[in-house]
Amino acid sequence: MPVHVVTDSTCDLPRDLVAQHGITVVPLTVVFGDEQLLDGVDIDANQFYARLREFAGMPKTSQPSVARFRDVYESVAAESGEIVSIHISSRLSGTLNSASIARDELSRDIHVDIIDSYNVSMGLGQVVLEAALAAERGAPAAEVAQAARHAMDRTHVIAVVDTLEYLRRGGRIGRASSLVGSLLSIKPLVHVERGEVAPFERVRTRTKARERLFELATKDRTLKRVFVGGGGNDDEALAFMERLRPLLPHTEFHLGQLGPAVGVHVGPNVLGVALLRHD
Repeated sequence: MPVHVVTDSTCDLPRDLVAQHGITVVPLTVVFGDEQLLDGVDIDANQFYARLREFAGMPKTSQPSVARFRDVYESVAAESGEIVSIHISSRLSGTLNSASIARDELSRDIHVDIIDSYNVSMGLGQVVLEAALAAERGAPAAEVAQAARHAMDRTHVIAVVDTLEYLRRGGRIGRASSLVGSLLSIKPLVHVERGEVAPFERVRTRTKARERLFELATKDRTLKRVFVGGGGNDDEALAFMERLRPLLPHTEFHLGQLGPAVGVHVGPNVLGVALLRHD
C-alpha cells in the first residue's frame, strides 16, 4: 500500500492540490473571543479576512489536540501502510508536539514518521507536496521522508506584510522583532529562516516592497515551483503571479491563500512567495 502524507492546515496548499494528491490536512483551531473554529472546515480564508477586519480584539490559534491526531493516524492507517506526517516549525507552534504524543499512543503496527519542516504556510506546502509526489511514485516511507527533507533545503519563503503588529501580538515574531521600532515607517519584508520569522529587508513603501519581492522571486530563472499567496488581497496576488510567469516560463505556478491559522499571525494584505529550487 502507498505511503500516506499527513500535514496541518498551516500548509496553505490549495484545495485542488490536496485532493489531487490525497493529502490529509489536520486543522488548527482559530479562536475569535469565545468562538472556536476549525481552520478550513468551519471558516475559510475569505471569511476569515472579512471577519478579521471587523473584529475589535485579536484572534488566536490553538494546535490540534493529541486526540485529533491519533484519530487521523488510526483512520489513515486502516487504508495505508505507512504515514509520513509533516508539520509547521516547532519554533512557531506546538502542533508537532501533539503529533508526536499521538504517535506514541498508537499501536505498534502503525508506523508514523514525523517531520519538523522548520517552515510554515506555503513553504510547508512545498515540502508536503514534494513528499506526496514521491509517495505517488511508489516510494517507501524512508524515501518519502527524504523527499520532504530535501525540499526543506530548497525552499525559501519571503513575504511583504503591512505590519508586524499581528506577529508581535501573537508571539510569533522571532528575530523579526528587530524591525518593530520602525513599524510606522516601513513595509517590512520577512522570511522564514531556521524555523523562525526573521527580518529580510526594510522597504519604505508597499510599491517598493512589492517590486523588491518581484526581484527576489525572479532572481533564479530555473525555479522548479512557485507558490504565490495573499491574505484577503486575491487580485493583487493573482496579478503578481501573472507578472512572474513570463520571466519563469519553465516554472510550475500555483496561486493560494494564506489561511486562517496563518492569517491570525500575519494580518491582512500580506503578499508572499514560496520558491522551490530544482535539485
